[in-house]
Amino acid sequence: MNKAAQWRGAARIGPWWAAFLGAAGDNDFHSHHAIQAFAGPHALLVDASGQHHGQGFVAPANLAHRATAAYPSSFLYVDPDSPSGRRIAHAIGDRISVLSPVQAEELATIVETSIADEDADPSERLAHLLGAAEIAPTRDARIGRALAAFHESEAPLDARAIARALNLSQSRAAHLFRDEIGMPIRSFLLWSKLRRAMTGVAQGLSLTEAAHHGGFADSAHFSRTCVRMFGASPLTITGAIKFDEM
Repeated sequence: MNKAAQWRGAARIGPWWAAFLGAAGDNDFHSHHAIQAFAGPHALLVDASGQHHGQGFVAPANLAHRATAAYPSSFLYVDPDSPSGRRIAHAIGDRISVLSPVQAEELATIVETSIADEDADPSERLAHLLGAAEIAPTRDARIGRALAAFHESEAPLDARAIARALNLSQSRAAHLFRDEIGMPIRSFLLWSKLRRAMTGVAQGLSLTEAAHHGGFADSAHFSRTCVRMFGASPLTITGAIKFDEM
């Protein structure tokens, strides 16, 4: 039996993004509430339509896929609810965007810079790379306020807290959230919990402590969610990666 390839490298987590540079390990089919851009030799992206080969790709949020590339691999995850993320999402739509060799090389530079420079904003640079135009605000202002409160909170929030921020019942809030964000509120909360838990890992917490920091009941729930969203367990991802939180 072949030994599974392990993730090895460096990562940084920003307010609306996460970056990884190094050797990409094995991952199964997964989907997550983040736009994913990646580049590297022999880059491969597999989705329901088949295999896509090239030097780099950008995949929309919530797309079931598997992604890998030879060393050195550059991965950038951008929250689609962020200002840059909304521009990128508008630019690529719901389809995979294939990067040209020049764009793939620039993406690698963006990721490398984001790991080394604490003032870097890789999500804005990716938007610029893709020619993502500025877009006029069209989202319900209540959603914007709720998301702002969510990201500013020191503690994990739940559906009840978001409903209170929206000044709506939970059922009405769930309908508005799906209409405006394009995904169930429960899925968004799971992604947000995972991001907070990974931030806990970056802060040096144990997996159990990071799970509680993210709002998971225990490390097992954290692990199952990580496998579903990234195709690999937190031990597989964090065991050989140096994290740096901004």
